[in-house]
Amino acid sequence: MEAAGRGPGAYLETITGHISRTGWAVQGVPGGKQGPAWAYSVGIWHTFRGPEFGVFGLSLYNMAAIINVLGRRIADGVAIAAGDQIDGVSRCSFAIRPVHGSWRATGLFTVSDTIYGYLRPAYLQIVWPDLQGRWPWERGFDTRFEDRQPQLWLPRDDHPPGAWTRIDDLPG
Repeated sequence: MEAAGRGPGAYLETITGHISRTGWAVQGVPGGKQGPAWAYSVGIWHTFRGPEFGVFGLSLYNMAAIINVLGRRIADGVAIAAGDQIDGVSRCSFAIRPVHGSWRATGLFTVSDTIYGYLRPAYLQIVWPDLQGRWPWERGFDTRFEDRQPQLWLPRDDHPPGAWTRIDDLPG
């Protein structure tokens, strides 16, 4: 979380500068031994009073592109809410699910928490289907993708054990 080796303060200045210019920023968290990558928006709520977004388990480039498309839709006045299905972003549709408040006590949205302080704007999870178009909550969802995206609509204590429930215990 450092900008050109100048420390975390410089990085946060970069993020807030981007929010000032664009309306939001996308924070990417690379995957690795701790689990899959994820990305989330910061600033959409501040700028447009829309929900913030998180997406999990794809490449950082693709996740940033998905969030940016939805950010532009919010900027254009399109309402996006839990329960929506989003088309026209990529070859697949995306489902929008709410992020349960218990996940806000984890490190999933650290930069957002730092930028917003004590405020915790609502986050929505952008969920992608498997190659057959099945959602993670549907019977037959491809088991190769089961652990790539968390089920943040569930309370953290009800989520199946795995990397996402241990997110704060894993090495960075």
